[in-house]
Amino acid sequence: MDSGADQADAAAGALVIGRTVSFPARSIDGTEQEQTGILHLPPTAAPHAGFPIVVFGHMTTGGAASAAPSAGGPGHAEWRRMSQGDVLCEALVGRGIAVLRPDYEGIGGPGVHPYLIGASLAESMHAMMRARRSFDERLGDLWVAAGHSEGAVAALHASALPEPDASSRLVGTAAFAPVTRMDLSIRWATRMAVRFPGSGVVSALVALMLRGGATADERMRELIAADGLSPAAKARWHDLDRLCLTELAGPASWGALAPGRIGGASGDELFARLFASFRANDVTGLTDFRAPVRIDAGRVDEVAPAFLSARMLRTYRRAGVDLTARWWPTHHSGVMHARHAPSQAAAWIADRFA
Repeated sequence: MDSGADQADAAAGALVIGRTVSFPARSIDGTEQEQTGILHLPPTAAPHAGFPIVVFGHMTTGGAASAAPSAGGPGHAEWRRMSQGDVLCEALVGRGIAVLRPDYEGIGGPGVHPYLIGASLAESMHAMMRARRSFDERLGDLWVAAGHSEGAVAALHASALPEPDASSRLVGTAAFAPVTRMDLSIRWATRMAVRFPGSGVVSALVALMLRGGATADERMRELIAADGLSPAAKARWHDLDRLCLTELAGPASWGALAPGRIGGASGDELFARLFASFRANDVTGLTDFRAPVRIDAGRVDEVAPAFLSARMLRTYRRAGVDLTARWWPTHHSGVMHARHAPSQAAAWIADRFA
C-alpha cells in the first residue's frame, strides 16, 4: 500500500539481481495453485547449515498479473513500488542472507488477489519458504519474515502462525510501516465526494480492498455484483484484473472517481462488511508471535498514521511481545529509503541468525 506522496524521496531501489521461481501454495479457498516470486542468493559459499533466509513481502503494486514484481523491470509503470525493498534486500544478500520475495496470490498466481487478507498473504510467504530447497539445495532452515506496508501485514500474520514445515525455524520478524486500523482511515476517505490531491490512489486502493475483502465474504461478492457499487465504479471494476496500481490511480481508471463516489445503493452495507474485514485481519490483534519483532515506522506516514502505529506498539508491549521499534522522520515509502530503516534493520536481521 502506498499513497504515492513525495515519490522523489522514496527508496532509490538499488538493483538486486534475482531469478523468478514458482512454487505450490494453497489459495484462499483451500485449493492448490502455482505462485511465483523472486529468489536472491548471496554470491558466497553457503555455510554448513545453508544460507539463512529472509522472506520479504512487497508493498501494494496492484492486484493483477501485471503487478507481479517478478515480471517487472525499470521500465514498468509500477517499478518504483516493485523495487521498494531492493535497498534492504541488497544489504541482506551482502551479509550472506538469501531473500525470497513472493508475488502473492492473484498476482503471481491465478484468481483474485485477497488484498490485506492475512491468511492468504501469510500462506504465500510460508509456501515459498516450504519450497525453498526446490529452488536451491543450499537454502537453510532459519528464517526471518519481513515486509513493507502490505508486505508488513504479510510478515506479521506469517509470524503468528505455526512454522511452514517441520524443519524451518522463525527467528525474527521485521515489519516496515505496517498498515493498521484501515477501517478508520478508509471510513474518512469514503466520505469525500470530491477529488483531492492523492485521491486517485485512494480510490484505486479502496477498489482493491473491496475486491480483496470479497474473496473471503460471499455477501460482499453479492453486493458488488448487485448495487453495492455506483455505476461509475462498476464500469471500472474489471480494470482491477489488468492494471497495476499506478495505472488504476490514473485519470483513465479509478483516478477519475472520488472515493465517496464508489458506493452504490447498498454501499453502506458493502463498506460495513469491508470495515469488519479490516478489523478481522488487523495486525494489532496479532500478539502471539514466535520470535522477536522489529517495527520501523514513519513519523509523517500518510498511509499508516503515526498515532495508529503508536497504538499498535503499545498493544504489543502490553502483551509482552519481544519488540524493537524505531521511528523515522519520513513518510510511508520513505521508511525504506537507504538512509532510514534499511540502515539499521539489516543488522538487526543478521543478528537474529547469529
